[in-house]
Amino acid sequence: MTKTILLGALLGAGALPVMAEMPPQAGVCVSCHMANGLGMANVAPSIAGMPAPYLAEQLRHFQSGARNNAIMKPMAMMLDDAGVEAVSQWFASLPVSLPEDPAFRGEKPAPQNMELGEKLAYQGDWQRDLPSCVACHGPEGVGVGEVFPHLAGQHADYIESQLKAWQSGSRVTDTHGLMAPVAKKLTAEEITAVASYFASLGGQ
Repeated sequence: MTKTILLGALLGAGALPVMAEMPPQAGVCVSCHMANGLGMANVAPSIAGMPAPYLAEQLRHFQSGARNNAIMKPMAMMLDDAGVEAVSQWFASLPVSLPEDPAFRGEKPAPQNMELGEKLAYQGDWQRDLPSCVACHGPEGVGVGEVFPHLAGQHADYIESQLKAWQSGSRVTDTHGLMAPVAKKLTAEEITAVASYFASLGGQ
C-alpha cells in the first residue's frame, strides 16, 4: 500500500485523532475499512463497534481458509495472534451509531403497513419456518453478545452478499450453523429487502 492511499483513507474517514491510538497492525485495514471502521460501501463492511471476540474469530477464519475471501486472506495472514487481538480490540472500540432505545416489537402491535424487509426482520415467516432476524441479532439489529453482530447501519451490499454466500454454502462459519438454513429460505427479493432495511437503521 502506498502512503498516498493510506493517507487518503484516513483523511476520507475524517478520523485522524483516532489514528493516534490505532495499533500499527491496523494500518493496512483502514485502506478499506477506513479509520472510523465504517467501511467503504461495495468494498468492505462496517466493523466499528463489533464485538472484539467476533472480529478476532473472523480473522482466524480467514487465516485458516474456513472463510474464503481473496482479499482478506492475505491481509489476515499478515497478523500474528497479538496482531489479531490488537486489531480486533481497536475496531471494537470505535464508536458506531445504532438505533437509540430499540423496540422489541413484541410489546405492541407492529405497523400494518410494514415493508417486506422490516416484516422479515421483525416477524420472519413462520409458515416457512423462517425466524425473524431480530430473534438473534437483537431489536433493530443492534447485535447480541459476542456472537451475533449488529446489522443496523451495515452496508446493504455486504449483508446481501453474505446471505447469498450462506445460501450457496461458500460461507459456513456461523454460530451453530444457524444462518445457512435461514438464508436458503429467502428469495432474491427478500434478501435485497432485508439488507436494505438494516442498512437504513443507525447512521454513518
